[in-house]
Amino acid sequence: MTFADGSVLDGFVERVGDPVPLIAPDGSPHQADRLLVEALGNIVDESGAEPASEIAIAVPAHWGMATQRSLRTALRSDPTLVPNGMPARLVSDAVASLTALQTNPGLPSQGVIALLDFGGSGTSITLADAGRSFEPIDETTRYTEFSGDQIDQALLAHIVNGIAATGGIDPAATAAVGSRSERNAAPRRSDCPQNRPPK
Repeated sequence: MTFADGSVLDGFVERVGDPVPLIAPDGSPHQADRLLVEALGNIVDESGAEPASEIAIAVPAHWGMATQRSLRTALRSDPTLVPNGMPARLVSDAVASLTALQTNPGLPSQGVIALLDFGGSGTSITLADAGRSFEPIDETTRYTEFSGDQIDQALLAHIVNGIAATGGIDPAATAAVGSRSERNAAPRRSDCPQNRPPK
């Protein structure tokens, strides 16, 4: 989430349902649920689309019922996301992904489909029944020990070490490579709409 002053607060999706607020760079506290609702509202506003009579929101497949309930409660505060008083329908991102893949390029109509989601903070594995509209066979399994962030860090270390081995740079004597979190801040800022600050 990008605030009006240009500061950024991220990591709130993973904290939905947590009663402990996140602290913005200016020291102000913000509930993760509310930040996510603000971000979703900003996305809808930025799209310029006509108001929809129904809205579906894809949420992490590993979220439990308590986390989903917390988001549903927070969604009621934004009329954009509750058209005609009807709360947005929350859909597992695994089911949403499999449904999209079924449309293009296509998936088998029978059997078990395994979906591996290599997210920034962990890997999720979902097994779904293709013959039953990709209904999950069991709960999604989440492995935080293998994440996109860790893959990024390992690739960066390999590249820097390779360049250093050829004498191209001395990693200890240059600022050519900053922290990964600093490098990733720019894409995150560009991904987040810069509209109104969270309430």
